[in-house]
Amino acid sequence: MEEKKRANPLCVIILVLLALIYFVPVLMMLLGSVKPQYQAARFDLSWPDEFLFTNYAEVIQTGKIWNGYKNSVLITVPATFCAVLFGAMAGTCISRRNDGVAKKGYYYFIFGLTITLQIASTFSLLKFLNIYGSYFAVICLFIAIRLPFTIMTFCSFVKGVPREIDEAAIIDGCNPLQLFFRVLMPILKSVTLTNIIISAIDIWNNFMIPLFFLGSSQKWTIPLAVYNFFGRYSREWQHVFAVLTLTIMPMLILFAVLQKYIIGGMTSGAVKG
Repeated sequence: MEEKKRANPLCVIILVLLALIYFVPVLMMLLGSVKPQYQAARFDLSWPDEFLFTNYAEVIQTGKIWNGYKNSVLITVPATFCAVLFGAMAGTCISRRNDGVAKKGYYYFIFGLTITLQIASTFSLLKFLNIYGSYFAVICLFIAIRLPFTIMTFCSFVKGVPREIDEAAIIDGCNPLQLFFRVLMPILKSVTLTNIIISAIDIWNNFMIPLFFLGSSQKWTIPLAVYNFFGRYSREWQHVFAVLTLTIMPMLILFAVLQKYIIGGMTSGAVKG
């Protein structure tokens, strides 16, 4: 058996230091969320003089956090689902075709990665379609923004899947939809989960699109609820830390559970295709 390569001690030390740099603000936030006001305002890593978990109860009662959670879920879940589904279907179709239409379609979508959202023209379009201020409008915008990256990753991954799998499925009587959902999708598990994580985090944390395109404050997502809360309680940092903890916790849990798939999904297809 081959001996396992030992990690370079210097490399390990550097990685640990980098991890600490990223972890320090998170630890400061977690500790600050249960500190008294005078201690939270110091912005340090000192241990709380007393643990005030009532900070979370006060934030939930006064900060409209549950309403922000509800709105974020109503937007994030369908937008992520549609972006990943449509991106997977388009990426698979493009990668399996060798004609000029597929290549033009691929570059058309990839060009979307370089284009920034034009607020004025998008606002006018949503007004013209009479959907401005609705969840549906914001969901459509997020789907359009996430599609280019999703299609690019699925194209790269599917190019590494042997075409013989498709041929065998067709011989067994699969139609195109059965081929995609029953044969290819299980193979695309890692890249699918990667896109789910990245899209969900991006949509959940987005601030500008809900701010500009959701007409009512009752429809504000969790980042806007945090912004509104900070405006009213800018000096009460224990509450600010508590609301920030509640905001990032769902995505932090999602990342922790599925993070092992990110590297596999991002690097798949990097050699072939």
